[in-house]
Amino acid sequence: VRGDISIMCSEEGTYSLTFRFNPRRFKENLKRTVFRVRKGVLNTVWPLTPGIWGAVTGVVVVRVVTAKPGSWWRSGSLANLLWNIDNMFPWEKNLPTQVRVGWLSLVAGTLGLVGISFVQRSILKCLLTYQGWMWLEHGQKVSTVTKVWFSMVKALSGMKPSLYNFQGCLPSLPVPPLRQTTDKFLLSVQPLLSAEEFEDMKGKVTDFHKNEGWKLQAYLKIRTLYTTSWLWDWWEKYVYLRGRSPIMVNSNYYVLDAIAYKPTHLQAARSAGLLLAADRFKALVDWETLEPIRIQRTIPWCMKQYERIFDTTRVPGKEIDIVMHYEPDPLRYAAVSRKGVWYKVDLVVRGKNGKWRTALLHELEKQFQIIIRDSDARPAPEGENSIAALTGWHRGRWAEARENFFWEGVNKESLNMVEKAFCHIHMYDETPADMTKQAKSLLHGDGKSLWFDKSVTFGTYPNGKAGMMAEHSYADALTVAHMWEWVMTEERMHNGMYRDDGHCKGFEDASVEQVNLLPPVRVQWKIEVEACKVIAEAVAANKELCDDLDLVIMTHSAFGKGFMKKARVSPDAFFQIAMQLAYKRDSGGKRALTYEASVTRLFAQGRTETVRSLSNESAAFVDAMMDASSSPAERVKKLNAAADKHANLYKNAMVGAGIDRHLFGLYIVSVGLGYDSPFLKAALRMPWTLSTSQTPQKQTEGRWKPEKEDKHTISPGGGFGPVADDGYGVSYMFPNDDVIYAHISSKHSSSNTSSQRFEQNIAQALADIKETVELHMEETKAAKKSS
Repeated sequence: VRGDISIMCSEEGTYSLTFRFNPRRFKENLKRTVFRVRKGVLNTVWPLTPGIWGAVTGVVVVRVVTAKPGSWWRSGSLANLLWNIDNMFPWEKNLPTQVRVGWLSLVAGTLGLVGISFVQRSILKCLLTYQGWMWLEHGQKVSTVTKVWFSMVKALSGMKPSLYNFQGCLPSLPVPPLRQTTDKFLLSVQPLLSAEEFEDMKGKVTDFHKNEGWKLQAYLKIRTLYTTSWLWDWWEKYVYLRGRSPIMVNSNYYVLDAIAYKPTHLQAARSAGLLLAADRFKALVDWETLEPIRIQRTIPWCMKQYERIFDTTRVPGKEIDIVMHYEPDPLRYAAVSRKGVWYKVDLVVRGKNGKWRTALLHELEKQFQIIIRDSDARPAPEGENSIAALTGWHRGRWAEARENFFWEGVNKESLNMVEKAFCHIHMYDETPADMTKQAKSLLHGDGKSLWFDKSVTFGTYPNGKAGMMAEHSYADALTVAHMWEWVMTEERMHNGMYRDDGHCKGFEDASVEQVNLLPPVRVQWKIEVEACKVIAEAVAANKELCDDLDLVIMTHSAFGKGFMKKARVSPDAFFQIAMQLAYKRDSGGKRALTYEASVTRLFAQGRTETVRSLSNESAAFVDAMMDASSSPAERVKKLNAAADKHANLYKNAMVGAGIDRHLFGLYIVSVGLGYDSPFLKAALRMPWTLSTSQTPQKQTEGRWKPEKEDKHTISPGGGFGPVADDGYGVSYMFPNDDVIYAHISSKHSSSNTSSQRFEQNIAQALADIKETVELHMEETKAAKKSS
């Protein structure tokens, strides 16, 4: 049971076993185990529910018990089969006949329903392999076949599904045809390579097909037969956990809160509100009551990533890290840091009646007030105040430091406390001057205060503003953004969490239960001289990485997706194409291999796929825009062709027909089987000069209206560091029809990049494309009038 058993090994090689029995933890863990077993069964037989089972089997039992002895219900072929089964249990012959009949009819009804459920789930799984609906254009008439398909999916999906009900119904990620992937790859790199380089790449592809290609493809096909997803564990292991470079800046990402809205000006109150809201979301996940995401409330997405949002920590290893997910602790708590001091804040407390309950909002605010006062009075000493720097350092060096300085005694206990917290909250002691500085403080801070291994870290500021930093290996940004959006809306739901004076509701209110809780536990460390030297080395390396990050947040208010939709161009395609134009201007005529993140959550254990936004069509449009002799009509025609191509690429990525995950899988197999593949090496070594992602919005349908009355509460999204040393990282979002936010990152150490310059080039590209579209609209309108 979590936290109740520990095994210690001494330097002499002797072992000691410590057992601590906590009645409440034991009781709650037992309750949790029963729940997991029950939900495991229900998820397996969904959409069969206990209510349906009870009603149907009840009717069957009554009908059989009341039937005449010679009727079909008692003596038919099915009845005879059941009697034969009954004879296999001699002890039952001592029971009254009616009891035996009732028991057998109950078994028959149950087996029949399970069989029907199996058939229903199998049909639903087959239906979900169809993705023809993805290619429906906006406003296009839906075919009769698609209408019937939607109706069947809805009918087979059951009522009020819980979080993981659909997991067993989702199809597996397919392995695309080999020739299809290589053909798409060649098209994607054609605008990037010279004619000679392209012919060389075509030669590598030809040799690949003749030699190792088909063997690697066959292995992937075989792997699909015994795994839920051929990609899931490989992606996590080789893309994230085997990486030895720091995860600070290079892997982790941040999200900001609302720009124009601040629910309270008090840091302690905001910290309490975020913590309680996060705890409520955690409860929805732990007890599987969160409604699963379904496209058009019909087509389910994989929800597996949600189970590791909280209670999860990345643990360093010398060669490979692991993602450690702890079972939910009934005595849950958060780890809070301020000025280098760490505290344990309990979420489960005893009320005045002596019974255990979740801490109330105003009680948590008082706990955070104590943390502020204590850390101001007794900040952490040098060395101890920078322990978290180790988590942002080189992964191998962090693993060594962990092994040398945190393997026993108080340091081990404190490390366990920090890592096993369900989430972290960092309370900044200074408020950033602007949005860009706030973003940098969330992404890396001072390089020594944030615990970068933790799955989720909320950050709060003295003026009441907040944000979040997340580790990337366990889940994708789309999943964590859903949680963050839910948490922010929860602060405003049910008449809000805060009073007009900024304090949490119930604070010093005699009409509300006021319990003087024990103060937060201050975490103790024992940092010797040698450990201080290693920590100082980590701090210095982290500072260099932090200082090298060039980050700019762009607020584009000239127009937003409203105009893009008016121009009948997908907003995502519009912005991606604008970035292609901006980069060519920014780089002096070069093109960039562009990564845009898409999702494959239509499949079981789906994660991401790459949309290669650079295409022959987008390159042709960019060239037309840079050609002064090109007319608006010609440019718009090429813009539409590029946008259509982009939409097609995005849809293909979502349905498992992308390029890069397939190439990645083939490469992993080639390494494992000992094949040297020149093509795969050449393909995967091409740097992602532009790494981009659209930040999601409105994943909490019904909780807010960002287009209308909640427009003032929108967040500008979040961002991440650049993937390539001489490239850009761009995260963008369209919160409403009127504005675009973009988070642009690069490295100061690169002479080829400047985030501020690229921001200006993106803004100019957007303006130029808008002008071109408007000129074409005017020309078209004039032509219609003259005719």
